This record gives sequence, structure tokens and C-alpha cells, in this order.
Amino acid sequence: MAGGVAVADPLPVADVTQSADTDDGWHLSASLTRMTINSVPNMAATAFTREGFVTGKAAATIDGNGGVAVNSGTLVLGLQLGCQIDLSEGASVGGNADIGINPGINGNVLNDIGPYADLGGNVSVNLLPGTITNIGLGKKELKGRTGEIVVHDAHVKVDACGGPVPIRFFATAMIDTDTSDDSVNAYGDILSL
Repeated sequence: MAGGVAVADPLPVADVTQSADTDDGWHLSASLTRMTINSVPNMAATAFTREGFVTGKAAATIDGNGGVAVNSGTLVLGLQLGCQIDLSEGASVGGNADIGINPGINGNVLNDIGPYADLGGNVSVNLLPGTITNIGLGKKELKGRTGEIVVHDAHVKVDACGGPVPIRFFATAMIDTDTSDDSVNAYGDILSL
């Protein structure tokens, strides 16, 4: 009977939209839809690497009739990955041995005279505080009043991390006018990779 690796179904993430009215009179929105996170066993089969594939869509919309024209706009889709304990500094293993004859007498001849072996060793693991890393999945200059970015099964991995690895999508919509720069950010739910 052959053993296999269990693979879970992709986890869906709830849609989210965030919007704001700018000082110039525009209504700017960023949304995240069709998001899934598919955690898989890592190729290296190590305890300190997480691997998965993500799918999602980000969209930006500029509505309203602002008093100042929009010069440019940008949409960014990305992920935020957390690592509880950073193990990137690695570990070291050392050892030493001392073998000889113990010449001392302290009342117990059997314990004090004769050969001895003193084996010493040490293991050093450099634990660093956890981190949160942003990873870009796409960037689009807005032409007109809308724009979107779609990714299908984008590969994600985190190395040298102890503990769980939380993951969440983000989308940022930005516009620029002669009088103002504005941005809106939308964040998906936090799940584990």
C-alpha cells in the first residue's frame, strides 16, 4: 500500500471592497474578489518552509465628477506574509570530548580513579523576531476610470520560518491630481499558508 501526500482544497477568501471620497471630489474604490489560497506540502519537505498557490482579482474604480482632473492612477495587487519566528540566521552544532584518567581521590575510589570520558556538545539556534513581508503580484496603470489585475495560481513560498505563516491579500488604488494624491487600501481575511 503506497502512501501519498494529502492535498487540501483551496480555501476561499471573502470578497472585500474599500472606498473613499477624495478632497477633489472623486470616489475611489479598491476591491478584492475571487481569492483562494491553496497550501501544498513544500517541495523541499522541510519543517521550516511553507508553499502554496494563490488566485485572486483586484479592481480599482474612479467614480464621480471631481473638481480637478485625474492625472494618473495605479492599482497594485499583493500579499502580506507573516513569519512568527525568523530562522534565517541558521543554527550550529558543536562538540568536544575529553578522555583521560582521573587521578583524584575523594573517598570513593571506584568513582575517582580510572578512565573517564567527558563528552560535551552544544547546539545554537539563532531565533529572530518574526516579520511581515509584502509581495507584489501585479501593478497596473489605470487608463480611464477602471482597471483590474487577475492572477491564477501564483506561487508563494516562505523559507526559514518557525511557526505558522499567516497570509492575506491586499489591493491599493491610487490617483494623482494637480492638488492631491489619494489612495484606498482593501485587505482580505487572514488565513494560514
